[in-house]
Amino acid sequence: MTSDVLKGTIKVLLVEDHPMFRERLAAVISRRRDMTVCGEADNANDALALVEKTRPQIAIVDLVLSRSNGLDLLKGLKARGIEIPSLVLSMHDETLYAERALRAGARGYVTKYEASSEVTVAIDNILKGKIYLSRHMSERMVTLVQSAKTMAKSTLI
Repeated sequence: MTSDVLKGTIKVLLVEDHPMFRERLAAVISRRRDMTVCGEADNANDALALVEKTRPQIAIVDLVLSRSNGLDLLKGLKARGIEIPSLVLSMHDETLYAERALRAGARGYVTKYEASSEVTVAIDNILKGKIYLSRHMSERMVTLVQSAKTMAKSTLI
């Protein structure tokens, strides 16, 4: 843990291409006394520069960005060896994109259709080292893993 986390101030980077949504998200984050927005970007290149400059404890990343996308940003962070817990916050259906986001390096996925309180729950879980998905998506992922195990066993028999 960094000294900022120990002091109680969690630095959050917002990577979202819609200014109005980014402002609303910043307001949600700022309501919490233990968090502060350390930077905002609308594209992957600016986000990478801000990560190196501000060293946030968590990034909240949209899938669709200006001139780039959130999955490429997550992959770029991973390729550079930059470990920053990331939450994907997107309008896209999690059944289509949550697994892709996790494979790219995200630690959680929340749709923009959820209440803002769900975002803070996701942030808290991710900062504790957990993976965050909706209940529905968590059940689906467990079912997929169980199905794969069953298939693997049946091929061995």
